[in-house]
Amino acid sequence: MMAAAQPFITGAISKTINMPNDATVEDCKESYMLSWRLALKANALYRDGSKLSQPLNAQLIEDDADEAEDAIADIIASNAPARAAAVAEKIVERVIERVQVLREREKLPDRRKGYTQKAIVGGHKVYLRTGEYQDGRLGEIFIDMHKEGAAFRSLMNNFAIAISLGLQYGVPLEEYVDAFTFTRFEPAGFVQGNDAIKNATSILDYVFRELAISYLQRNDLAHVSPEDIGYAAMGKGEDEGKAPEAKAAPTFVSRGLVRSKTDRLMVVAGGAGAHVAQSPDHAGDGRRDCAEAAGRRQPRA
Repeated sequence: MMAAAQPFITGAISKTINMPNDATVEDCKESYMLSWRLALKANALYRDGSKLSQPLNAQLIEDDADEAEDAIADIIASNAPARAAAVAEKIVERVIERVQVLREREKLPDRRKGYTQKAIVGGHKVYLRTGEYQDGRLGEIFIDMHKEGAAFRSLMNNFAIAISLGLQYGVPLEEYVDAFTFTRFEPAGFVQGNDAIKNATSILDYVFRELAISYLQRNDLAHVSPEDIGYAAMGKGEDEGKAPEAKAAPTFVSRGLVRSKTDRLMVVAGGAGAHVAQSPDHAGDGRRDCAEAAGRRQPRA
């Protein structure tokens, strides 16, 4: 075909001779010799499979060799748009990796622990509510603005839902902290009601500072160190300024509520209503002693 058209064209013909994958060097040599004998001005050879991506490849059409010919015949018999779509779909399936879900959503238990922090940022009340997993990891947040417009409150509520979904799908809290701290917009200013944060450049800056301090021990984001909060705070002597040792948090208390200081907690069996059980003999001895003491007491004249 190229030899028949060459006498009527002044330049070379932009046509590639497609060769099968099993073509040898001798086959390529014969193609060039035939092109020379036919007086072609140029020649281009392409062996199937020489490039990672190519317009048409039987291996991309079907993985099974037995069904390759039928699949190619069906594609050739179809119209141009359908043929292009079918080939493109097969190429995408083979060249591009399939996206796999790395982690499923880890939902929180129906009965969960957490804490509520009330604060005033720039004269605006903010209520931050957290929900935790059994191991103390943060799993959800709720942000409620007091006496704000419906649009702004709805926006903050939906923002909190988006953050909660990200946490449950495995997005690290550190990523959110790095993204939203030091953001600057109104309301902003002095913070009242929070013992560790005294100033915030925005509502989001305050929220993620609080979460970082409570769950990540990011004391660098606090204006007052959590170790120095409270009437019983004491210096550490030589250990002053050193990073605290990480300890496992118990499963019965909110780690965010105590700002990760769970090592100061102690469980007492029975709680505040615990009583010291006495045997019947000891109880009788106690009543006898009380009776003797009452008998010795003399009334005054």
